[in-house]
Amino acid sequence: MRNLKTYFNVFSLVAVLMLAFSCVSDDSFFPEENGEITSTIALVTALNEFGTDAAQISEENLCFSFVYPIVLGYNNDSSIRISDFQGLVNVLTGQSGNFNVNGIQFPFQITFNGTNTTTTVQNESAFLGILRECQIDTFRDVFNSLFRQCFKFDYPVTLINSNNIEVEIEDEQSLLRFIDEEGTSYQPNFKFPVSVFVAPGFTTSTQISTYFDFYQVANACVGCPEIRFDITSDSDFQYNITVNFEIRDSFDVSLIVNGETDANTTLDGNVFRREFRPGTYEVCIRVISPDCPEGKKVCQPLTVEPVCPELSFQFEQEQGTLQYIFTADFVGINDIVYDWVVDDQIAEEADGGGNGDNQLLFQLTPGMHRVCIRTETPDCPNGTEFCEDIVVCPELAFIAEQQGNTTTYEFIADFPGIGDVQYDWKIDNQVQETDGGVDGDNTFTFQFEPGATYQVCISTVIEGCDPSPQFCQEIQIP
Repeated sequence: MRNLKTYFNVFSLVAVLMLAFSCVSDDSFFPEENGEITSTIALVTALNEFGTDAAQISEENLCFSFVYPIVLGYNNDSSIRISDFQGLVNVLTGQSGNFNVNGIQFPFQITFNGTNTTTTVQNESAFLGILRECQIDTFRDVFNSLFRQCFKFDYPVTLINSNNIEVEIEDEQSLLRFIDEEGTSYQPNFKFPVSVFVAPGFTTSTQISTYFDFYQVANACVGCPEIRFDITSDSDFQYNITVNFEIRDSFDVSLIVNGETDANTTLDGNVFRREFRPGTYEVCIRVISPDCPEGKKVCQPLTVEPVCPELSFQFEQEQGTLQYIFTADFVGINDIVYDWVVDDQIAEEADGGGNGDNQLLFQLTPGMHRVCIRTETPDCPNGTEFCEDIVVCPELAFIAEQQGNTTTYEFIADFPGIGDVQYDWKIDNQVQETDGGVDGDNTFTFQFEPGATYQVCISTVIEGCDPSPQFCQEIQIP
């Protein structure tokens, strides 16, 4: 009876295996291939990306294709030679929790879609590089995204580190620290089996025996949504934060600004409407859902530039003086208080507003000056100003008086700003005396030789005045 039972069990196993492979045409059943089958997380990730629905799998839509034949390994230590893409599809659709692909024979070759160039994949690290180049999330990416959202471990669990050493992990904090210390390129390498509690209730324990099982859990869980949002402004300081993903009834969607939940701003359809004054902000959208119980948050920076008034003024010089009249005129002048500033010194405070005359009378000295109006407002906290550079050039002048019937003349200078200007007395372009300024007497006496005509001038050099100010008279001596 025992022999009959054993024979029946063997016959049943063969029948199951033949049924599993009956759809893999032209491929070898459990061949004795030369070369070692290497367990590879990258392969399981790639096959999961390809899918398991034969009607949906199209080689033209894949980022890369295998160069056949390839040899795949199963979780029961058997292997199969795949001759073409249809054979691969048959393998994908024939996988189950007890019978799934977990390895491949390195090296193998691929071609990227749209090219004829083959690339040789020598090892797991190179395979992971292919996934990243195709923008396929690695198992580490999926694990980081769904851990604690879709599953939690029933500790302890054992992982194999980068040095192929088994490390027993006692709790969640130790697991996160271990994965972080292994570096960003590390793919969580579990010693199977492990047990996980599955979302949303985390009350159901599921035994995971392969990475195929891991993906079965991951594929069945929505996890945290891919959060996308735009920030736009429809008027000064009024902003719309538009959520660009499907919002389900079970989602709790919050607006967080600079780390604080904005409980006063509610979601209207898919838009948060909020005022932001000038400044820099971190604007975040957080979603909590049954498949995302710890929540996911995505943030964007927002800089709100000041909206400053466009200040302006005009000016004119009073005839025959160095006094200037400055008159401010701009939109909103009755609502804004501003200061008059001359050469970085406040000349008049708090003009404008309801009681301002919006004028400044100011005596400038010869030379270059910068006249500004400045203001700060709640919407313009860093302040703004409007300035004009003014060059004041004196109009020199003097009178000449002959002393009796002699050849001696007295010259008396008189012009606006004379106390602030040093100038030279010149005869025929030859400097005779420097005068003017605070200590000058502004008088020049000279005895001429008879029988000639002389040119008498006063001249000065003032920054910004071109040509240099000068005033001359001709004196004719008989």
